Amino acid sequence: MNEARTQTATVIVMLALAGRAWCSEPSQLVLRVIGPDGQSVPGVKVGSGLNVFENSEGHPPQTITMWLRGRRRAWPFRSDENGHVTLTGPYAQYRQFYALHEARGWVGYEALEAVPQDREVVIRVEPACHLHGQWTSEQFEQLNLPLLETVAFLFDANQKQIMYFVSERGRYEFLLPAGQYYIEAEGKGPNGARTQRLNKAVTIEPGQREVDLEIIDLPATKLASLFGRPAPELEDMVSWFNGAPTTLDRLRGRPVVLEFWGSWCGPCVQQMPQLMRVYDEFEKWGVAFVAIHDRTDEAADALDKKLVEMGQTQWGGKPLPFPVALDGGTGHGTTHRAYGVRKWPTTLLIGRDGKLVGEFSPWGSLQAELRKMLGLPTPSDR
Repeated sequence: MNEARTQTATVIVMLALAGRAWCSEPSQLVLRVIGPDGQSVPGVKVGSGLNVFENSEGHPPQTITMWLRGRRRAWPFRSDENGHVTLTGPYAQYRQFYALHEARGWVGYEALEAVPQDREVVIRVEPACHLHGQWTSEQFEQLNLPLLETVAFLFDANQKQIMYFVSERGRYEFLLPAGQYYIEAEGKGPNGARTQRLNKAVTIEPGQREVDLEIIDLPATKLASLFGRPAPELEDMVSWFNGAPTTLDRLRGRPVVLEFWGSWCGPCVQQMPQLMRVYDEFEKWGVAFVAIHDRTDEAADALDKKLVEMGQTQWGGKPLPFPVALDGGTGHGTTHRAYGVRKWPTTLLIGRDGKLVGEFSPWGSLQAELRKMLGLPTPSDR
């Protein structure tokens, strides 16, 4: 028992209130890091989580980036020569802490529901367990899609996110204390192709120093499995707005942008003005745009009214310039199901040959793909 205690470091978190009211007055949170011998330990990194980017485009090559999540990003806080970390202002409000002493291999994590006044909160820190593994996707290989990037999110037993690991080599690793965790992973390929999100429970036993999950397969989403294949037809629509009913067969020979959305979806409504700008730029080149509203609006006249209201209040007085179809069937709709759409908005591009090219954002990548498809110069070439 005593030997086990000597291998356990302790981070003692003490709360000091500035003023009388917890909610209205500024507060201060003091962390004191104590090593196995009970002495204060300087140079310990402390943050609310650990975020790792490994050879990821747009990020510097690094192994560890840790920051307290808030309005601005901050590098790790480090304990001073007395083993203290003093958090003030918005940082004092955090209730998740990950502590890391790289040289000694000590880590600890604690999620606090609340910090009692005038009481100490002890976070046990212990020699780290190295949790690691590799992602692959057999279905991506069968579809001739490279697995360009994987993201592994780590959650604690209460489903609170602790950290994530982004890799272009399909790997991940975490240094963790004993406990129950959950990993949620997703892979990304070209043209917006994605794997399904995988959830896996992991238990690290006390004293365990390594957990190798080896190779785990990430199946492709239904949408990704359609890339490069004939796009499913627009079927079972309840009603059409802003134009006559149409089909992909009638639009063959023209690039087609399909926007899956819902009036209940804030990001969908916010994205519509940007999609209208893309329409204004490319409609003259023969690109067809069709918006597919999910099945949640039971009555067609209710959606018609919403379209008018959103045009007046959300879209600068401009109505949608392209056809809108209300999907039919069960769930989110027959056509939604045919494409495997599980998030909103989803913007898809279909080529002149009727094959699904991929998923693209109207904030940049859609325009770039359309210019390439139409043989138009890029803005930098003009």
